[in-house]
Amino acid sequence: RSYWWAAARPLVVAHDYAAAFKTYPWPAFDTAPWTAVTTPVAATRLAVVTTGGLYRPGVDRPFDGEAPEGDATWRAIPGDTPLGSLAIAHAHFAHEVAAADMNTIFPLERLEELRRAGALGALAPTHYSTMGYAPNAADVAEETAPAIAARMRDEGVDAALVVPV
Repeated sequence: RSYWWAAARPLVVAHDYAAAFKTYPWPAFDTAPWTAVTTPVAATRLAVVTTGGLYRPGVDRPFDGEAPEGDATWRAIPGDTPLGSLAIAHAHFAHEVAAADMNTIFPLERLEELRRAGALGALAPTHYSTMGYAPNAADVAEETAPAIAARMRDEGVDAALVVPV
């Protein structure tokens, strides 16, 4: 990563992302975890993971949306958090659509409707946000994702809906 970042950083700072990521060193894994889906959706406990950079002002530290190196950290968002109370710290997408309807990037209200209709078993007590701009994918794959997965496992989550932003 360091050899790539040394050349890519000035391009990222200049917002020339195509040139910066042309030689990106994607992490490679010999195996991938896989669990077959055996629980019907109507009996599934679901958590949401958004890459929208959401956080709770006054409670969570905002993501560093301006850092050229990105931010590979994550925030746990309780399921009873009002969507209108969330803020967006991700600087790499236009916020107008999400500001008009946060369900576009964090669809808890739509999923709750499905749960009430009996199409979904339950929503997890906790959901998660990351910032989609994290140029070191190895950090996300080796640290962020396993930490979130462990929390989900502890809460009995059967499946996650990942919402890329």
